[in-house]
Amino acid sequence: EYKSYLRMPILITEKDITWSESDAKVDLTLPKKSIPTSNIDIMCTDRYLKVNYSPYFYECFLKNAVDEDKTVIVLEGGEINITLVKVNQGMWHELSDPSVALDRDKRRELKQMAMEYHEEKARKTVEERQKIKAEQNRWALRRAMDQDSNEKERIESVKQAERDRVTQELDAWQSLEDDVRQSRYLESIAKEKDGCSDEQKENVDSKLKENAIVEAPKPITKDERALKYEKIKHNLANPLGPKHSSGSGEKLKSEEKVKPLWEVNGPRQKAEISVSFTPRYFPSAARESLAREEEEWIEKNVKAQTQIKPKDEDTKEEERNPMWLKDKANAFYKSGNFPAAINAYSEAMSISPSLPSLYINRASCYIVMNLFEDCITDCTKALSLLNPPVEANRMSRVKALVKRGSAYCQLEEYQKALDDYKLAVKLHPDDALLEKDIELLQDKLP
Repeated sequence: EYKSYLRMPILITEKDITWSESDAKVDLTLPKKSIPTSNIDIMCTDRYLKVNYSPYFYECFLKNAVDEDKTVIVLEGGEINITLVKVNQGMWHELSDPSVALDRDKRRELKQMAMEYHEEKARKTVEERQKIKAEQNRWALRRAMDQDSNEKERIESVKQAERDRVTQELDAWQSLEDDVRQSRYLESIAKEKDGCSDEQKENVDSKLKENAIVEAPKPITKDERALKYEKIKHNLANPLGPKHSSGSGEKLKSEEKVKPLWEVNGPRQKAEISVSFTPRYFPSAARESLAREEEEWIEKNVKAQTQIKPKDEDTKEEERNPMWLKDKANAFYKSGNFPAAINAYSEAMSISPSLPSLYINRASCYIVMNLFEDCITDCTKALSLLNPPVEANRMSRVKALVKRGSAYCQLEEYQKALDDYKLAVKLHPDDALLEKDIELLQDKLP
């Protein structure tokens, strides 16, 4: 004999509730029946009210329209108190519409309309919340970028001020006479003797003695510098010239004039050499069997990187470039500001959703913040975009597999983690750390 285990709801009728009304509102009180608050589901539209708290169920087709946005629900003690605000003031004298109670088809139609209305309203509410959240994330991202720019400007201003100070001191030092410069230098050495040991003082005294007898070098004139430069060029060009006979050790006399090399041998003859290379995007050698896959990957990758967001009044020029947003997100990641990095990566994805590196980098942020399911989702999306598999995206596939495997490991799904690590080792067999991680995962498996 077939036995049904379906539990039918216990209907709450108007005999089980109490209600009162005024010209502006209706107050209902339902018994809570010791049901936890988290298990009570209440839906209200302009003409339909439903309270579902299994195994109890109550529904009412209201006599007139109410403003569902102004409905007040209070759950306290052993009662469910609901206040409905009337659209048109006046006394109803009856809570439910008697014409609907007798017509089953009309009840079904009104219930269907109420459900569709509620679902549409809920969808709009979700979209509005998502829009508000996206706007908040965009505002937080912009604020973080402004703070980062301000910090860079502050650091640059401090550096510039220090450069200006050092430049001024150097200019002031160079403007001093040689004897004044020498005396200040000796005074600075003399100050080093304060608080020094006997051995250190002897070193300072030796510096003082050395500087006391050494005069400041005379500045080299422009003619002397030119003559010296010509001599050096001549010696480099003629290491075995007539003035450098073997073993003689003779030097050029300062009073002799050395002719430049171009006056002795004349200028060289001009010539041009043409060198051409086959353009190659990938680091590996070209193979005819992989030409089609490589061309497809190049076209796909370049298209993703060059997408630009349409102009918007609230968006700056640089914020329309996904690569600029990616660089900004990378900077946030390096500084440890992971929420800002996630916002920047997400904003770049809204412009260029087919760029795999955005998903891989955002997955790194998720795994740091212990959001392992989101990390797995991003890595899976990145692997689907890294097609066709070519040498240029091999390491990107390795990164995505390792990050996803790490997330699986944190969720204690060791078999899936092991599968991803094995695929990563096939793509990058020289990585000893991956081999070690595989051994650790194998130990965790039963």
